[in-house]
Amino acid sequence: MKVNVTNIYGMAPTSVAQRAQNEFFESVKSLGAHELSIYNYPVKSDTQDMLRSRIDGINSSVQFNDIVIFQLPTWIGLEFERAYLNQLRIYNVKVVLFIQDVVPLMFKQNYDDWMKPYIEFYNQADLIILPNLKMEERLRKEGLTVKKVIYQEIWDRLMDYQPKVSKFKRELIFIGNQERFPFTKNWQYKTQLRLYARVKLADQTQKNIIYKGFLADDELIRQLDSGFGLCWSVNTPTQAEKEYSKLNASYKLSTYLAAGVPVIVNQEMPISQFIVDHGLGWAVSSLDDANSLVQNILESEYNEVAKRVNRYGEWLRKGFQSKKIYIDVIASLLDE
Repeated sequence: MKVNVTNIYGMAPTSVAQRAQNEFFESVKSLGAHELSIYNYPVKSDTQDMLRSRIDGINSSVQFNDIVIFQLPTWIGLEFERAYLNQLRIYNVKVVLFIQDVVPLMFKQNYDDWMKPYIEFYNQADLIILPNLKMEERLRKEGLTVKKVIYQEIWDRLMDYQPKVSKFKRELIFIGNQERFPFTKNWQYKTQLRLYARVKLADQTQKNIIYKGFLADDELIRQLDSGFGLCWSVNTPTQAEKEYSKLNASYKLSTYLAAGVPVIVNQEMPISQFIVDHGLGWAVSSLDDANSLVQNILESEYNEVAKRVNRYGEWLRKGFQSKKIYIDVIASLLDE
């Protein structure tokens, strides 16, 4: 028996979804995981015979009674994911669905048509990995029946870079484009916002914002050396960003922590209590509160938090969270 992990390729170099899956596999490769590479492509161009042949090629190294950790979504579509799971069953494998995002919950326009089919698909798993308890509770309400569940909780952020302890600065940092996070378009707070975004929009009303543009990951991490990393979302007409942030695991959060930067998070995020309990940052209910916190905090308090974040970041930089998940999966499936 061996453990196989799917891993997506062929998306944009800036794709967080691809980077996250790639880093999960890279973290567990040293524990014996075998890669099943899935290249992003337009599945509708395949006939059924072509699709079966493509999937047979992906699974050429899979053996009977293996474990397969299927990272989801593939962003190819549910049609492909269903077909892939069906062909996996030929090998009598144990199927683990690592559900990193739930597409019908991300995009409002997909919910009515896709929620039920996705739940039916998830229910075919022997075990699922979910971001947290909140996501499990939501999917249970939608009809999820899988008994074995492991929680991811937080993303790793692999890097060789060893950051210094973050420096005190009354400044908030945010990573994300302004169309998806429109609260950055009318920033009026006393606290300066340092924004890492690909495009600077023309219709701006903010007064205290510094644009840093889009940076490659290595360069970005080295610039995150001071201030407070902000994790915040608001709903948009097409995406329930704020509601979804109450269910998922934030890759942005892990980027801040791995770089050694103390964080300020929305108190409704599932990880918020962990952040507070472990002294890695603060949880607030509004951007007004975030601004007030930054303006009034003592430098000595910030420095103590920054030291803890720097130490905790090593857990994420070395991929230990992914390794823990991987070991928990094997232990759970062998204990039957």
